Amino acid sequence: MQTYRDIAREIERRILCGIYPAETLLPSRLELMREFNVARATLDRAIKELVNSRRLSSRRGSGTTVNPLSEHRRDIAVIGWNSGVVPDFHKNLRCRIFKSELLAKRSNWNMLYEYDALLWRFPSRSEMAVIDAVNGRIPQVVVNRVIPGVNCISTDHRGAYRVIVSERMEEIPEALPVFMSSGGDSLPGQYRFEGFSDACRSAGRFYELWNFTPEQDFKSVSDGMIRRLASVSGRKLLVVSDSCQLTGAFVRAVDKAGLKFAEDIWYSDFDNEYPENVWGVRITSFIQDYGALMRAAVDRIDGLLNGSADAGAEHKLIFPLRRNGDT
Repeated sequence: MQTYRDIAREIERRILCGIYPAETLLPSRLELMREFNVARATLDRAIKELVNSRRLSSRRGSGTTVNPLSEHRRDIAVIGWNSGVVPDFHKNLRCRIFKSELLAKRSNWNMLYEYDALLWRFPSRSEMAVIDAVNGRIPQVVVNRVIPGVNCISTDHRGAYRVIVSERMEEIPEALPVFMSSGGDSLPGQYRFEGFSDACRSAGRFYELWNFTPEQDFKSVSDGMIRRLASVSGRKLLVVSDSCQLTGAFVRAVDKAGLKFAEDIWYSDFDNEYPENVWGVRITSFIQDYGALMRAAVDRIDGLLNGSADAGAEHKLIFPLRRNGDT
């Protein structure tokens, strides 16, 4: 059975596609009731929602008229943005912060339908259920997560690692490629390893995988790295980590082992925005391009709302920023 929101979304889609042109009358209530097979009250509620959002104008005795698109301003709920300021990249979009904590109560999920579209920034696992519940009923775009059946804008972790590993293997052909995993089951970590292994496979190179776990403390991780370095003593190493969380321990291990960056070891990580004086060396790193991610997400939402983008789920990759350091 169709709800009034389903009907409102379908009528809006027809307006955006030009089936119901601007400044023309909407089909009569009776026609629409028969088409959607709903009661008058359900249809009236759907039309009232579109009138409230200024998509339609309704005057007693004159029927219901489709408003020009330029008169309509959309409200976008941005969930997970903690900076307090959301750029408004399009004059017809108004972004508002929706606090993630409100979604802890299922009874609050209906509040999302007050918005024309949703933009999720790094949603948590608990928020995945909300995304699934509203999917197909309201346009939404997810930033830096990959969810089947949902429009996603995410960082190209795999491409970034493929680039840096390929470059360094060409520059230092004698170096042994090493991938350090911080453990866990995150998709970004998986993509980063796939980019590393892609590069090694293309170059026909063997590599080593050094696994660590989130439960290990700093000293045990660093001590484990020291043992690993001793096991490949005398070889130049091309090391990449799937996270900057391992970087501090690795810098300590390299120092304890009496090795030097850019002579014995070349190192890269991801999301490392620390200044040089934190570790004593500048790390070659890839960093999330948050501005590009958000701009692409807002562009996608604008396209979905105006019918210029494919309403089917798409996954767009944004290449991260790169910082070349001493390592």
